[in-house]
Amino acid sequence: MKENQNYLIGSLLILSGTILLGIMHLSIATYMPNLSGWSTPPGKFATVLNDIRGWFPYGLSLVQILIGTTILLNYFQNNKQSK
Repeated sequence: MKENQNYLIGSLLILSGTILLGIMHLSIATYMPNLSGWSTPPGKFATVLNDIRGWFPYGLSLVQILIGTTILLNYFQNNKQSK
């Protein structure tokens, strides 16, 4: 049962991280027209993330995707070895 639970948790983490990443990109694209001119070296992407205070959800989405992928890879590796 625990093996199937790892598969479910990994899949849900990837799904929720992907949805959050998509929502963040949508909000970034929506805010882009509000910028006036080109920004300094950090670039427009970083400037928008600073303006909308979106670093935490953006980083959280990437962490969720990475952890979910790690859990799924571990699940598939253990499942392959047991057969």
